[in-house]
Amino acid sequence: MDYERFFQLETDPFSNVPDSRFYYDSPQHSDAVTRLAHVAERMRGLGVLTGEVGAGKTMLARRLLEILREDGRFETALLVLTHAEFSPAWFLRRLGSLIGIRELPEDKTQMASGLARRLMEIHAEGRKTVILIDEANMLRSPAILEEMRGLLNLELSDARLITFILFGMTEVEHNLAQDTSLNQRVAVKYHLGPLDEASTKEYVQHRLVIAGRQEELFTETAYELIVQYSQGRPRLVNAICDNALVEACLLAKEVIDASVVQTVANSLGLEATADDEKQTELNLSQEYNF
Repeated sequence: MDYERFFQLETDPFSNVPDSRFYYDSPQHSDAVTRLAHVAERMRGLGVLTGEVGAGKTMLARRLLEILREDGRFETALLVLTHAEFSPAWFLRRLGSLIGIRELPEDKTQMASGLARRLMEIHAEGRKTVILIDEANMLRSPAILEEMRGLLNLELSDARLITFILFGMTEVEHNLAQDTSLNQRVAVKYHLGPLDEASTKEYVQHRLVIAGRQEELFTETAYELIVQYSQGRPRLVNAICDNALVEACLLAKEVIDASVVQTVANSLGLEATADDEKQTELNLSQEYNF
């Protein structure tokens, strides 16, 4: 269904595929980026950003990666973990490939030595090595945490040779607590909470503008329901709004009102709190002037 044409959009505004074009710099996102960029700039060793499912951690990681890459002083890369069952050798080899090492020896001790040499080369070139790790809650193995601690111990007289910035669910903190020495190296810790009501509305409007829509598409009461049912989680906001565009297109509605959002919330099986349910009834009565 081509709702882009119906709503005069140039592209899909609510895809959950991380696309930095749609990055929304809310006050807390801006604060998080500033603090984590400080960790990278000063090579503080270890920064941690946590957040619940759908909070926007991956999008923020991509944004920070772009910022660091635009600054020629950094050798930086993003490692996305998809499962927790990997060996220390795999981890070291993957890090090596991210910083430009084509091949590493099979022996783990020699791997570590190869990584150290490459990190010193990067430092000698006047650049800073910063590795961002998304889904870092997958870092559960004590052996992997020990390898990270060992790499963070690589220092010259004037600088640390590598910094890690971790993005993941709150489980990250529990995992790091397994290694007291590594946990003590956390220089900055930030929790990315849900968007507030104003930021949720601005988030939706921002994505629509990036997608080519200039006129307002949602009514005020529709926005109120989006806030209630998404609880400020960007991934869920996207799902609600995407389905609302489909529903409104089927109904040939050029403006999305509260009734459309309510239908979508029901179809997605979303539930509101008791207070939210009362507010929903009020929103719908306002929409139809009952």
